[in-house]
Amino acid sequence: MTNGVSSDRLTKVYGDKHALSDLTFQVSSGCVYGMIGPNGAGKTTALSILAGLTRPTSGTATILGMDVRAQHRQLVGKIGFCSPQFGLFDYLKGREILIGCGLMHGLSARESEMRVNDLLELLHLEEAADHFVYEYSQGMRQKLGLACALIHAPGVLLLDEPFVGLDSTAVYRLVHTLRRVAGNGGIVILTSHDLALVERVCDRVGILHEGRLKQEIDVSSRVGGLSGDSVKTQQPYGLESLLWEVVGKPEMKELSWI
Repeated sequence: MTNGVSSDRLTKVYGDKHALSDLTFQVSSGCVYGMIGPNGAGKTTALSILAGLTRPTSGTATILGMDVRAQHRQLVGKIGFCSPQFGLFDYLKGREILIGCGLMHGLSARESEMRVNDLLELLHLEEAADHFVYEYSQGMRQKLGLACALIHAPGVLLLDEPFVGLDSTAVYRLVHTLRRVAGNGGIVILTSHDLALVERVCDRVGILHEGRLKQEIDVSSRVGGLSGDSVKTQQPYGLESLLWEVVGKPEMKELSWI
């Protein structure tokens, strides 16, 4: 897919644990694709491989027609990546980090400063911009990471749990921004445990479990999809119900003292 994102049998093994097993999927331009599943399902691993930060044990991936691999400079400029698993530089100020990101992506000093101001306003970080990152709350760090991913207007956004720690205003603005990116022909791939937000922002959703893509759902048409182990249902659905159907409903332990 020269204008999309695709993976072919991506597998990642750590010791005797398969973090990913034969992950195969495609995302076309103009799509917001969500990955859901329990902790340890392989969502973060998948995104870090697509971002070129983790090497797969086997399998391949392409983004915008380019093979995904570490230190692919041309590809780095096309991707925006944000994950709480990868920290920020605590000893720098928020504005310094954003300006540095803009300059590293080839923006002029003037353009970088303009975009920094726009992003600080969008994410309501103006008052914190000249504070050191170690002073930031979790939500503020999340906003700064998202701003770093957005500043160079990448064609592909890879966002790991982008809504964690955000207030309702920031969530509203981020959802609008992600839909705008897709509307302009970009691609957004995100993971989240907030199924209501996934259903609100995504066009398609993949359910991962134990490193495997078990089912894909076309959210935009409100019906099940043909992929993985699934069968098309042609029925309205709720993501939570489908998730438990795929991964198994959690067992409840009753607390005698409650």
